[in-house]
Amino acid sequence: MLSKIQLGMTEYASRRYRPRSHIVYILLAWSFLISVVSFRNYQYLSSGMLRPKFQLIHEAYIFNLWHLPLSLLILAAFCCFLARRVAKIYVYSAYLLLFLAIDLFFLRYYITYVEPQKLVVRHIIIESPKVSDNLKILHLSDIQTGAVGSYEEKIFRTIDSLNPDLIINTGDYLQAVAPATFKSEFPKLIQLIRSSDAPYGTYGVFGDTELELYSMPKVELGALKLLSSRSELILTHAGRINLHGLSLYESKNPEWVKRAVGQWLEDSSDNDFRILFGHAPDYALGVKALPIDLCLAGHTHGGQVRLPYIGALVIDSKIPNHWSRGFRKIGIPFLNVSAGAGSNRFGGLPPIRFNCPSEMSLIELVPIKNL
Repeated sequence: MLSKIQLGMTEYASRRYRPRSHIVYILLAWSFLISVVSFRNYQYLSSGMLRPKFQLIHEAYIFNLWHLPLSLLILAAFCCFLARRVAKIYVYSAYLLLFLAIDLFFLRYYITYVEPQKLVVRHIIIESPKVSDNLKILHLSDIQTGAVGSYEEKIFRTIDSLNPDLIINTGDYLQAVAPATFKSEFPKLIQLIRSSDAPYGTYGVFGDTELELYSMPKVELGALKLLSSRSELILTHAGRINLHGLSLYESKNPEWVKRAVGQWLEDSSDNDFRILFGHAPDYALGVKALPIDLCLAGHTHGGQVRLPYIGALVIDSKIPNHWSRGFRKIGIPFLNVSAGAGSNRFGGLPPIRFNCPSEMSLIELVPIKNL
């Protein structure tokens, strides 16, 4: 009887310290884990997540940055148990699983709470014979707040510190996330807009996220002057600035925009500094040969997530990927596409940004003689 017990203990010890078999088990387990994660993300991509479908983006965010790191922590604890009871080799998997879980939690914190509130001011200088003095234009877009709070106050404090002469907002002001509502948050936003109004005014266009604006009386818009398929000539200390705001539909249709701006171009003077602005940048594809000085747009958010050598993963626009953020010459006009001061909050989606911080642009028009 004693010899059988000794033999059983010998077999157990042999199983416990048989390294090759445990390496095989570990490799199989890692292969299974990688396969599950890869297949799940393939499902998101093949279902059209990048078209974009924001509900799928939300689900992928929860899976990869919440469910996955929690699962990795549980697996790390299980590997620690195996390392104590079965074979010490499992401790290396425990360390790796713990490292990956911490990295994913850190990434979740960074892209949700750090970069979306890392507000950057991009400074742009345009020399033009059409201005006789320096003129500062603040281009703001896609505040798209879920609820007005300290970050939105920071946006307008920054605007105050820049002292712009003119503010142009290219839409998507608010995207309320429950329990906040448009009715509860928009008056707060209007108050912030009023507190930072520029000497020559704050102009804007309609975006995608606030249909309620279409039926709102002008008196409730305060300092915000909406130009939808409308123009306005502003006489400034630096010269004549001629604005034309596009409707949401016009901004998304480059084939339509030439007809939309034809009368404006005919009525304006060649000595006017012409600024065309709309929510989406698609319209810029149709105006490259028109006598316009500056085009402004938002909508793309710069992609919100940008990968090195690839750029934006999602821009929801027909423009080239490299147009999705920044300032460039596109023929006759300059084009500035803002990456936005906020983040998409569709369906309660958390603010998500990676390698694409929130921003506003300070565009300074200067006479040629000053350069």
